Amino acid sequence: MTKKSVLGTFLALAMMLPAGARAQQEIKVGGIFDLTGVTGDVGKIFALGVQDGVAWVNDHGGINGKKIKLLGADYAYKIDQARGLYKKLVNDDKVVMIQGWGTGDTEALKDFVGQDKIPYFSASFSAQITDPAKFPYNFFVAPSYSDQLRCWLNWVKADYAKSGGKGAPKVAFMFGDNAYGKSPMAAGKKWAKEIGVDVVDEAVLPPNFQDATSQLLTMKQKGVEYAYINVTTTGVTLILRDAQKLGLKIKFGSNPYGFSETLVAVAGPLAEGVTGVVPHVPFGIDVPGMKEVEAAKAKYRPNEKVDLMYVRGFTYVMVWAEALRRADKAGQLNGPGVKAAAETLKDFSTGGLSQPMTYTATDHRGTMTTTIMQIQGGKLVNVDQCTLPRTQEWFGL
Repeated sequence: MTKKSVLGTFLALAMMLPAGARAQQEIKVGGIFDLTGVTGDVGKIFALGVQDGVAWVNDHGGINGKKIKLLGADYAYKIDQARGLYKKLVNDDKVVMIQGWGTGDTEALKDFVGQDKIPYFSASFSAQITDPAKFPYNFFVAPSYSDQLRCWLNWVKADYAKSGGKGAPKVAFMFGDNAYGKSPMAAGKKWAKEIGVDVVDEAVLPPNFQDATSQLLTMKQKGVEYAYINVTTTGVTLILRDAQKLGLKIKFGSNPYGFSETLVAVAGPLAEGVTGVVPHVPFGIDVPGMKEVEAAKAKYRPNEKVDLMYVRGFTYVMVWAEALRRADKAGQLNGPGVKAAAETLKDFSTGGLSQPMTYTATDHRGTMTTTIMQIQGGKLVNVDQCTLPRTQEWFGL
């Protein structure tokens, strides 16, 4: 799927109604996507999931009879371009809400989002934006990166004890040199200390890195036993490759944008045993909501391969489309109305595609539950599930 063809399909969504009816029947939703930037390896598939989720909603009654007009564009993971696109969507296109993408741009836009009163559902799970007292218009459909890492560290401690380990397990964090990579690290270090896990190394990975040998050699010298990787699938694969070359026996874990069926396809046997935090299920898993996802994929792109990033994009649409329906039913199809409607979602079911989502006026953490999966025999298998308390001190951390 090329950038041109993806954007062309986005534009096609705008032509789903006759010209004379569109102005009165459309609900304009903005889309800020990374199709060609440093996270484009996962960003493209997520964007397709959003696009097909919108088409599916429109083909099945829309928003109380109204069609969603998705105005999406590629910002190539460049924050300045994201700012420019945001201004266009808000000031020129007059969107009622925005589907966003990355951590750096989401955090850079959070104050504008609040000032402009534009609900912003980001694919970034940054804990910085979970407190509605500070950022009342920011939402995401997952536990935060920080809560996911806390849960993985809980699993590490249990796995270490189960394996007969003595003392504290030695852990390393490997992360990209950007807001996304760094997002959960402070929370992870603090939580590790509280539960008795020893973080002995922090390996910073430059953008588009091609080799992680030096970072892995340092980890070997420090006796690292577990490592959490916070880059996308391409980077995780490179790390696994270099670890094998060095003969390392580290147990690797991955963030939710590095762990999917695609990791198995790309890394092959190197991925065996890797764990990952998984807020949205792999494509094809037997849960009720998957029937719609599979039907949409068969209808709109029957010849393309997709993975859980596609499921993630589709799930996002399910959640914010329900907020749009409630806002429209209340006669408040505007930014404040959509925000208020989203805050009425309580244990909203996505049919098992994610954990049920709950937002309130005082807490925009959609869920505190994280599933941990492990690659076993080339399959993604559930190995743990962790539910954390809604600790107020974790707002922003």
